[in-house]
Amino acid sequence: MSAPSSLGPVARLREHNERILKLRQHIHEVNLRQRLMYGFGAGVVLCVLGVAVPTALTWQRFDMAPINTVLVILAVVSAVGFIGSASIETIRHAGPRPGTYGARLTREELELDLEIAIENRLIDATPLDVPIRNRQFAYIESIPEELDQLRQESHRYRRRHNFFQLLIIIGSIANAGAQSFSDTTQPLKSIIIGLTMLVAICAGITGYYKFRERSFNLQQTADSIEEHANAFRLGLPPYDSTDPAANLSLLTSRVETLRVEQRRREQQLDQPPETRDPSS
Repeated sequence: MSAPSSLGPVARLREHNERILKLRQHIHEVNLRQRLMYGFGAGVVLCVLGVAVPTALTWQRFDMAPINTVLVILAVVSAVGFIGSASIETIRHAGPRPGTYGARLTREELELDLEIAIENRLIDATPLDVPIRNRQFAYIESIPEELDQLRQESHRYRRRHNFFQLLIIIGSIANAGAQSFSDTTQPLKSIIIGLTMLVAICAGITGYYKFRERSFNLQQTADSIEEHANAFRLGLPPYDSTDPAANLSLLTSRVETLRVEQRRREQQLDQPPETRDPSS
């Protein structure tokens, strides 16, 4: 049923928002399937290496058949999962472009459709004279989504940091234990070299990408935004003014300032150490 003429622009904006939300959900599904595909692919490679390397090092000295059987089964399961994930990497979607209804679109095509949908929403929203107060209310209502996104990114960086730190700890302990028997056999020396390289690579990755610092900054920004949002809803200082418009304007300004500071911290982390500003 078509919307009344007086609600035409508003109805179109709602349609654009619905389309954008669906596109973002589809992109999230495609990203999840791609991560599964990469995970299964990595499982296949690790299982193959787990069969080949120990078998070569212990050839005619130790029977690796029971362990290799388990690894081969895991490799087959991972290969099936990889093939299945690769076959559903694309997704059927009714996109905003003509002729895309029911088509199987890749992530790049979905991202292009998302950009087109956002542009179309901007074009339809430009003629509308939306008061600043209404825009501020809409901005406030988007804070929960912003908090979820910040915390998800923070948790993702924290998981990466913990993963590499765990590899460093396990590799260091295993390396120290293997060095105590380094004078026994040549394969053990190769294992020591591999463990040393693993620890060095993990330390280099954590030092370069700074997962811990990024996670801390994102979590700090999310906590600060939530603190201001709760103070605004409960009427606590500095949002205890008798003028609701002033409180709304102050909250919008504070939240946007926190977001700008977060972006600046991210840019600072991306800079080499010698180019950073010591005063910032």
